[in-house]
Amino acid sequence: MKKILLFAFVASVSAAFAQKPVSGDRTAEVNLNFQTGTSAINYNLPAELRFRYFLQDNSAFRLRIGMNSNTNKYSVLNPLGDVTSEVVTKSGFGLSIFPGYEKHFAGTAKLSPFVGAQLGFSLNGANRREVTNSGYANPSSNLVVNGDYYKSKSGSTIVLSLGCYMGADYYFAEHLYIGGEFGLGLFSMSSTGEGSEKYVRMGAPEVSNKTTKTSGSSLFGVYTGGVRLGFVF
Repeated sequence: MKKILLFAFVASVSAAFAQKPVSGDRTAEVNLNFQTGTSAINYNLPAELRFRYFLQDNSAFRLRIGMNSNTNKYSVLNPLGDVTSEVVTKSGFGLSIFPGYEKHFAGTAKLSPFVGAQLGFSLNGANRREVTNSGYANPSSNLVVNGDYYKSKSGSTIVLSLGCYMGADYYFAEHLYIGGEFGLGLFSMSSTGEGSEKYVRMGAPEVSNKTTKTSGSSLFGVYTGGVRLGFVF
């Protein structure tokens, strides 16, 4: 009981002295994922990290750094159940960098609302797909044939973007805060390089194809920055 009372006292004192950052302070953040099941909260690392440097008490430079790469694998049996097709998809390593500027407002002693703008640069490496015993990218059971195969490689993609956002941070303890934001993408453009594919179907000779370069652009879109846990240092 004494330990519980001591913990409550320390937490209340910490909350009482919680304060917003000032000129020269730095912050670091990670995303929080809320989900059902045995793990209600988990840290989303290294998907995205955020850093801020407060130029003044009410303005900050920030940098978002995102990374991604994953591999998926599944198998398909033919109708007789004696031949298995393995499908493996590997995404190329992706890196995103978003420098931005934030303007913070008075709010309250512990709440710091802000608005800002950011530029975005993303580079995603080539995606690969390898399929055994089928000449199709997404084989169904009747397309599983022993000895066939399918392989593809997409081109790398570059994305440039511009956006603005608004949000708020709540400093619930000394040097600790919870934050969230909502953003509007103003403009983005992307370019994907040339890719390739090759396959063998029904034991016929191998076929090789090239996929052409593509590009596109879009105006206006919304995003949510999720809930973030951060600390001041």
